[in-house]
Amino acid sequence: MLKIFKKELLQNLRETKGNAMMVLFPIVLIVILGTALSTMFGKDTELDVAKVLYTNQAGKELAAGFESFMEHAGELGIEFEETDDIEAGIGSVKHAGYSCYVLLKDDPQEIILYKNDRYYFEANLVEIILHSFVGKYNAISVVAAENPAMLETVMEDPEIDLLELKSLDRERQPSSMDYYSVTMLTMILFYSAMTGYWSVKNEQNLKTGNRILCSPVHKSEILTAKVMGSIIVTIIQGFLVLVFSRFVLNAYWGANIWPIIAVIISEAIMAVSVGVGIAFTVRNEAASSSILNTVIPIFVFFGGGYVPFEVLGEFLQKISVISPIRWMNMAIFNVVYSNDFSHVPVAIAINLVIAVIFITVSSLAYRKEAV
Repeated sequence: MLKIFKKELLQNLRETKGNAMMVLFPIVLIVILGTALSTMFGKDTELDVAKVLYTNQAGKELAAGFESFMEHAGELGIEFEETDDIEAGIGSVKHAGYSCYVLLKDDPQEIILYKNDRYYFEANLVEIILHSFVGKYNAISVVAAENPAMLETVMEDPEIDLLELKSLDRERQPSSMDYYSVTMLTMILFYSAMTGYWSVKNEQNLKTGNRILCSPVHKSEILTAKVMGSIIVTIIQGFLVLVFSRFVLNAYWGANIWPIIAVIISEAIMAVSVGVGIAFTVRNEAASSSILNTVIPIFVFFGGGYVPFEVLGEFLQKISVISPIRWMNMAIFNVVYSNDFSHVPVAIAINLVIAVIFITVSSLAYRKEAV
């Protein structure tokens, strides 16, 4: 198995033209799109007014705290409107009438936030400051329960507020170079499905697969070695693009690189697995190649690869959930600009589930092959 893995890895690394294309192509696109579409992005772009609908069913203390929260949030251009109809509130957000809907409940005491991703930046701004408010409110609640005598001191301390704004980087928004550094990376990683595809097709075309089948190695080990070899090369290519965009193009990748690396690795696994699965299940080379070359650009488009999510209409945004690239980009952007890691496990899970499905299909198809 190790020999097959080494052979596959070295064979892929020797494909200098292919490797150069997988690294240079996204870099060129980052430069071209980042320069040509720079007017669509920028730090001076003003956010639309964030309209928030809320229902207040909270107790006296939480209701008072939320009133203070709304006063401070209003300084950021967030408008609040109250409603007593919970279903109508949720429906208004679902139909993009409001950026967010906030429901405050008393028993149990909780704050529930519904947001519409169509208002990506506005909704994220509301979510960030609401998280800050909840943290401060919880801290004051603990002081009140554990040491009530200190409560007056805490509340009168000018350094302590229910709303912490210092952590918000209101200036930081993705420039065109920042945006396309992310989307072109996830795009080229998805194109590595072709790497997995050709790792199988080359064996079939050159008839070298028959000699491998004659070796005293189980088919599952052969398949694992081939897939792993392609994945390692894909990860190397992705890291080269990331490093170049970060240190040469000065693209912003935030302070939390490890979750981003985890998403990159999971997408490499998914893409290679898809390519291998297509190679085993669609025998006609022209048809299988056409499938990949058609599906990949479509998924990249719906994933916000060429234009931001917000530019897509409401109908296309609903369809875009089928694209794994959408979840990759969303996870990375949320980590970089919102310090929000909630989409990372979702993106990784989607990638790994797709990978397992295609690897299972490949394994079943490979078992039927004979010398």
